[in-house]
Amino acid sequence: MDPIVLAGFVGAFMLAWIDGANNAANSIGTIIGVRALPVRRALLIASIFELIGGLAYGRFISSTLSSKIVSVAEISSRIITAGFVIALFVSFIIVFLATRKHMPFSISIVTVGAISGIGLAMGVEYVNTGLLLELFVLWLLIPFIGLLVGYIYYRLYSYLRSRRNIYVKIFLPLLLLYTSFTVSAVYMAIPEQLLENIYILAAVSSIIVVLTASIMIYLYMNIWGSRHEVIDVDTVVNRFNNRMLIASSAILAFTHGGHDVANAAAPLMLILGSRELNHDIESLLILTYSSLGLSTGILTWGVSVAKTIGEEITVLNPESALIANIAGAQTTLIVTRLGLPSSMVGIIIGSIMGVGLGRGISSVNTRLFSRMLSYWYIGFLVATVVTYIATRILLYVSI
Repeated sequence: MDPIVLAGFVGAFMLAWIDGANNAANSIGTIIGVRALPVRRALLIASIFELIGGLAYGRFISSTLSSKIVSVAEISSRIITAGFVIALFVSFIIVFLATRKHMPFSISIVTVGAISGIGLAMGVEYVNTGLLLELFVLWLLIPFIGLLVGYIYYRLYSYLRSRRNIYVKIFLPLLLLYTSFTVSAVYMAIPEQLLENIYILAAVSSIIVVLTASIMIYLYMNIWGSRHEVIDVDTVVNRFNNRMLIASSAILAFTHGGHDVANAAAPLMLILGSRELNHDIESLLILTYSSLGLSTGILTWGVSVAKTIGEEITVLNPESALIANIAGAQTTLIVTRLGLPSSMVGIIIGSIMGVGLGRGISSVNTRLFSRMLSYWYIGFLVATVVTYIATRILLYVSI
């Protein structure tokens, strides 16, 4: 194997590994924060669903990173191969340093910066500046979108929980939130041509509502209905929320795998150039390889940043953690399906802050949040500058 291609495989796995280690906090931070599961078990669940999510949804962001930010077709294969190997290692180093400081980091922002640096070194005309501008706006807004969704969900949930009717108090809030999330998840996976059929939309929506309601009723019967003694309503709700929190964290890991696997997979796809294998088969193999890197990072070092998200942003309980997970997962699914490399950690932190704000501004660590944002944009700038300089050197040497 060509040494530069081998370096690409190593760099992709290392970036996927540190991505999993840093961003495991996105899915298990809330579980650790409320101590709903032992840490090792939470890491195992996250690693499994990260792998599944990467295979199911990884193609959407990969397509954007590999072909829409920089006009790679107009750049020589030598520059592409060497430049993207450098981009992988530069991104890895930046995220590794952030993880050492237990700082939740946006790997997608750094990866876009590294790829942009390659294009800028070739000339501004090689870079899709319109898409970059859209992404900049999205990165600025996405934490606040997550915050808004988390705040609205928490206020809605709190309002319904205050009702006197016991069934409304316990099940209607979760039924509304979970149905909303599940509809989004299923629709994100349906091909565009099928979404044009109104009858398919109606059928899928009906099935989702019925299944979600059935699950709620089943859990209700097992938690409360099978017991003869009188149980306090709040006790029942807390037991219910604990179980739902674990499920929502698994879903969150699934969405993170679908969104972030592209950070390692897309550069590797370009390095290989899809010359020797069938394109679809090769893409699937690369997504599998990168998804395994994510899962490995979660299992080996995933606890490093998890406590920062779970314990230092705001005080969480199973109820508020559950709402934050649902809000974050739903927002991430939408941007992933749109193929927009965003900041999932920004979404999750935003949704956690939104839940915290629902209880009052004093319960949110706004200083930590501001510091995180500054780190992400500094990371983008550093990655862009380093890959720009490296690519210019490559161009000079090749003359």
